[in-house]
Amino acid sequence: MICLTTDLHHYSLGVNEIQFLRAHGDYTSEVKAGIEYLKLCEKYNVKYTVYTTGKTFAEEWDQFRPISESPLVEVGGHTYEGLPRGRFSKLWAAMTGSVSLSHGDSHGSYAKQKKDVRKTADIIRRRTGKDIVSWRSHGFVYDDNTHEILVDMGIKYISDALDWDNRHPVKLESGLISHPLNVIEDHDHIYHAHRTKELVAKQQKNWSFKDDPTTESYTIEKWADIAEQQVLNIESSGGVATILLHPLCMYTADRFKTFERMLKVFAQHKTIWACEVGEYVS
Repeated sequence: MICLTTDLHHYSLGVNEIQFLRAHGDYTSEVKAGIEYLKLCEKYNVKYTVYTTGKTFAEEWDQFRPISESPLVEVGGHTYEGLPRGRFSKLWAAMTGSVSLSHGDSHGSYAKQKKDVRKTADIIRRRTGKDIVSWRSHGFVYDDNTHEILVDMGIKYISDALDWDNRHPVKLESGLISHPLNVIEDHDHIYHAHRTKELVAKQQKNWSFKDDPTTESYTIEKWADIAEQQVLNIESSGGVATILLHPLCMYTADRFKTFERMLKVFAQHKTIWACEVGEYVS
């Protein structure tokens, strides 16, 4: 089984790819890229789960609505504001050559985090008429309170970690069913937008992801070779291959050319939503 997932953020968050597009005179939003992404998935009849920030529903609902209403799409939560970083944090990263993330590294207090999850779930329910049951925090950020809060808020499935060794979803002590990304992640391993070979080489001097399965980056074509093989190996063993493909990564790398190539492969196998992984718990 293949669980295709994507993360989609509101335009005002200003993720790195959007900043790149602004600088180059292209004001394409993530939602606009997400519509192209949806059309390709519809072309190949591939299901996917989109983890979306609450502010996307508040600020860009009319544009996002076709994605939300597609019978191929499950909507999951992705925090309300996307854990935005302050100006000083962004400036420090630029000055020191540190990895410049599009999100903060903390949810804050227990009360703040619970309010965030509730606010996200509430606005999605108001807009779609449905309760979300799947969750992935922006940047996979979680703490000791996260799982308890998610369970209290009615979340059942979580995909907030990287683990190449885990081929099956597992039930956690909290009661959540976890399905980590077990295929090489796109954003941090593809040259795209601002992530040039020169920038990546500079950032690797301060690379903090020591536990990442690989610290290498590739052209999108080479990355896809690796990812497709991982997906097929997991699928052939009876596992669930959870893969993350961002609309903006796929768009800025080669205008969805490689994404469509991968969809052709995925379409030959069963694709499932995050809310269906419970059937395959090991």
